[in-house]
Amino acid sequence: MEDNTSQELNKPLIQPALYEEDGDVDNHATMWSSARSILDESTQPTAVANPSGVGPRDEADVATGVKRSSRIDSSLTGFVLAVILFFNAAGGPFGVEPSLKAAGNLYTIIGFAAMPFLWALPEAVMTYELSSLYPCASAGVRWTEEAFGESWGLLVGYLGWISGVTNNASYPVLFLSYVHTQFFPHISDTDSNAFLHYGILVGITVVLVCVNYRGLHVVGKASVLIFFVSMAPFVLMVIIGTPKVDPSKWLQTPTGEVKVFDDDSLNQKGWFPEATFAGIAFRPFINNLYWNFNGFDQGGNYSTTVTQKTLRTGIGGSLLLVSSAYLLPILIATGATDIEQSEWKEGSFATAGTEIGGRWLGNWIVVSSGISLLAQFFCAMSSDSMQIQGMADRGQLPSFFRHQSQHDTPTYAILLGLLVILVLLPLPFGIIIELSNFSFCLSVIVEFLAFAQLRIRKGDCTQLRKALYVILLVAPMLFNIAVLLLASYATYIFGACMTVFGILLINAKRLNLAFCSICGWGVDRDGGCDAVASVDEK
Repeated sequence: MEDNTSQELNKPLIQPALYEEDGDVDNHATMWSSARSILDESTQPTAVANPSGVGPRDEADVATGVKRSSRIDSSLTGFVLAVILFFNAAGGPFGVEPSLKAAGNLYTIIGFAAMPFLWALPEAVMTYELSSLYPCASAGVRWTEEAFGESWGLLVGYLGWISGVTNNASYPVLFLSYVHTQFFPHISDTDSNAFLHYGILVGITVVLVCVNYRGLHVVGKASVLIFFVSMAPFVLMVIIGTPKVDPSKWLQTPTGEVKVFDDDSLNQKGWFPEATFAGIAFRPFINNLYWNFNGFDQGGNYSTTVTQKTLRTGIGGSLLLVSSAYLLPILIATGATDIEQSEWKEGSFATAGTEIGGRWLGNWIVVSSGISLLAQFFCAMSSDSMQIQGMADRGQLPSFFRHQSQHDTPTYAILLGLLVILVLLPLPFGIIIELSNFSFCLSVIVEFLAFAQLRIRKGDCTQLRKALYVILLVAPMLFNIAVLLLASYATYIFGACMTVFGILLINAKRLNLAFCSICGWGVDRDGGCDAVASVDEK
């Protein structure tokens, strides 16, 4: 192992006083407290390599003096971690319908059967390998810092935050689509009032954000309960629909007649605005596949709270859960219903459930979608805002992002995320996931390059293993290139603006110091102007 793996990060994200003496995590803590207990590990100094041969989870933390092994959360078993990562990466088959409309039955089935091997497996292997060597809750930020330096790590963290916040805007949109399709199918999108539609989305979003602001009490294994509740109707759909399946329907290829999508994604100009082959509309198809399978790298966020065995079991189990939760419902919905390719849209799984088992099953799928999608919103919103607060705690962002409410939640970090979401809500579902994919793509490319740098170029493994790593990286890198090339010009502009804004945000402290110097103000101990600090304290 290289000497540079023993480098320490800066001061702790959260003050050490937040730790209990024994490091245990209360199973009845709030979501915010749980998020804090995970995220405060992200910047704790971790000596991965040491001459004594003591493993990283047995070493005493320099900042707190508490052994890492004492911080292992015994409530996070392999299955519980697999379920948590399942919600990070998937959450169920909600939102796969655009693939069926873009590629038809056969190619959608092939796509969702191949993606676990071409994309999810390489991402999972990268996550486990680097998390084992560099256990840190900031995951990709830490890996990138080790490979290319702090500035690159910060940029990756920011792009990951942009992807997460953008992705958060898709959940209310998708949930409302399911409600619309199941309960108001007679009202077309063109007939609906745009202002009323946006108002409903804003209302849903504000309510969810308020819940995040006040904190959400969650018992230790609530994620498992949500998993069973949200997946139950699809299990019933598989059981009831299996005898009705006509395998010949799986072989139906795209007609090539679908020219306009509900999200109008094909009309957005780009380098390849209407890239089609064998009747497949590649832009919505590739983006939907990519959106449904990314997120396994978030498993690295738990590398400091579980053992390596639990981490391996959790990542592997989530890969199995995600793959089966997509493929089985797709097989039943396409084989046991008469839904045409042109009729698939967001919320059509509820229609399929109604056709297979009756109105009650379709309604249950809508309720399950709400539970799953809104739960994903809570988890993502909390982690995204805590990430901003954590960067401020490390002095990498302006100090006002450290401000906490009386509910122990990062006020301004939540408001920043809400502002971005409100701007994105008017956009169609397909456009939102393309924007989210673009930001995620930029960050995960750097993560894969960091993996190549740390494990292939500088790693001490055998040449055969390095060759296998190279082969493993080929497919995901090609997929990333495809996502970038198929993006619209509007997405390029969005990506460029977000990147420039991120660079300015990351360098805001330096700009602040320069402004203080010009104005002749002093600088406080956190690197901010005295005038600003006095306002924050009030």
